[in-house]
Amino acid sequence: MQTNHERRKKVGNRIIWGVLAVAVVLGYVGFHLASNGGPGLLVQSNGNEVGGSFRLDSLGESTVTEGDFHNSWMLVWFFDANCPEEKCKPVLKSMEQALVTLRAEGIHVSPLAVSLNPFDEADPLKEYVLPVAPHVMPFTATPNMIKAMTAEYHAPLQKEGDHFVPAPQIVIMDPNARYAGTIPADGNADALIARLRELAKR
Repeated sequence: MQTNHERRKKVGNRIIWGVLAVAVVLGYVGFHLASNGGPGLLVQSNGNEVGGSFRLDSLGESTVTEGDFHNSWMLVWFFDANCPEEKCKPVLKSMEQALVTLRAEGIHVSPLAVSLNPFDEADPLKEYVLPVAPHVMPFTATPNMIKAMTAEYHAPLQKEGDHFVPAPQIVIMDPNARYAGTIPADGNADALIARLRELAKR
């Protein structure tokens, strides 16, 4: 005959195994959605005309969402590490200059460079971005997340030769994660800084 202690231990073990089973199922469902879910399951506009939610992988292999960048002006630009340097590196430099210049004025800027190539690895991205823009954060994502996010942020997802076409616009999201506008991704740091100053004064 079981003692009360043995019965409690048995019930406790069942609860633990039940919790673990639920965690495994939820983890599988999350992985399945991230890999195969449609755009509506992966990103939400959150009422924005352009932009919205996302889930990206950083070079440190951690995951970030739009919520990690609240309270700063978020710059979202899509590129490819195979992009010709003369086409993409000036844009990265302009984002870097905007962050450094405006930080000194008390305006917080978070520039995100999102790879359009889901197979880009950390080292090539670091080698491409960090030497010219050490404060610009490069990110990758699953193929379906990139597809969903580019649709939400109105960026092209098409190849030109051996690289994806970089987005012609940088999307600006305000510190409350609301769409604030776009600016041409042409490497003009002065124009980007002036636009952010204007938006920050409103």
